[in-house]
Amino acid sequence: MTRRPDARILPGMTFDLDRIGGPKALARLVDEVLAAGELGLDLYRKGAGERAERKPDRSPVTEADRRIEAHLRGYLERTYPDAGFLGEESGAKEGAAGRWILDPIDGTRAFLRGIPTWSILLALEVEGVPSVGIAYMPATEELFVAVLGQGATRDGRPCRLSAVASLEDACVCHGGLVQFTDAGLEHLLPRLARETFTQRGFGDFASYRELLQGRVDAVVEPGVQPYDVAPVAVLVREAGGRLTDFEGRDTIHARDFVVSNGPLHDAMLELCRRPA
Repeated sequence: MTRRPDARILPGMTFDLDRIGGPKALARLVDEVLAAGELGLDLYRKGAGERAERKPDRSPVTEADRRIEAHLRGYLERTYPDAGFLGEESGAKEGAAGRWILDPIDGTRAFLRGIPTWSILLALEVEGVPSVGIAYMPATEELFVAVLGQGATRDGRPCRLSAVASLEDACVCHGGLVQFTDAGLEHLLPRLARETFTQRGFGDFASYRELLQGRVDAVVEPGVQPYDVAPVAVLVREAGGRLTDFEGRDTIHARDFVVSNGPLHDAMLELCRRPA
């Protein structure tokens, strides 16, 4: 995938919802995501997880991944024909009016095993800035929505991050251990164990669910794609936190990310960047 230039995110930036049709259009979009979640649950009950295939990178894919992406991509292309698109399963299409970024099932491995941490992740990137973010966890019926400059909510209530500012007090989440080994970052695991208060491997969007409710303080996630973090960027930033790459850049176009409540971010970056 071609790397896109990153736009600088400035304090006070806002996104005008009229660019996508106003608040009612956002509500319709959320309804489509909820419907896609029901589709995913129905397909799971009908055995989609048992019929998984392997992609060339050995990651699993199911008919639920493909059908959810087809459902949402179809809606977006009918409703916003001038916008671009990036989806995990069907690839990219260029457009002149921003682009939608979709992970139809973030956490397919969890979906396969009936673990309720999988989610549908959708974001709108405009002029290099993630501007709308939606994350829906169908198995637990939790809905997160954020718009640049308008805050972040969980089920309609404002998200609240923690205020923890020191590593020795921090609860830090990480994704799958293979993400660290594949990225050559296995040295970070014992470092996290020694230098932070406690560590939890929730995985998938569940790590960010905990961050957005103040129950954990930071997430370290190596080896991921823009569609894994695009809505997270809007949600966390609008809740008052930070999402950057390991170099501290405000970008979703990297591979390794630190996401935090804000006060802890610089300390987490220093920990992650320290040579092995």
